[in-house]
Amino acid sequence: MAQLNPRELDVLNILWKTNRDMTSTDIVNEQKGLTQSTVIAVLRKLLKDNLVEVAGVTHSGKVLSRTYRPTPKSKEVIKNNFANDYANFKNVISKSDLCAAILDVDQSPEQMRAEISRLQDILKDLEGKM
Repeated sequence: MAQLNPRELDVLNILWKTNRDMTSTDIVNEQKGLTQSTVIAVLRKLLKDNLVEVAGVTHSGKVLSRTYRPTPKSKEVIKNNFANDYANFKNVISKSDLCAAILDVDQSPEQMRAEISRLQDILKDLEGKM
């Protein structure tokens, strides 16, 4: 799978974060530095790669606009990109240090408990396979 560029990651992050179908204008309005032409070009590429899909058509002022949503494949691609990026630094940052740093990022105690529980299940699964 291809490496995503920063703008593609920006658009996918916006779509996943907002958790609603969005027009290209909605996406532009979510983040400073994005332009309509850039977002349209990125959406075109993401559509071609099946990382977003057209969710529908809506009225945007007096014109009809497509709405977009991320596909499940996009989450898999992001995860693989992240893993590939980590592979470049695995001699510097251990997996346990990386997990600890990730768990510290903006989580409520409830979210952290749920993540820890899920990690414990993953570790038990891995131990069983060894």
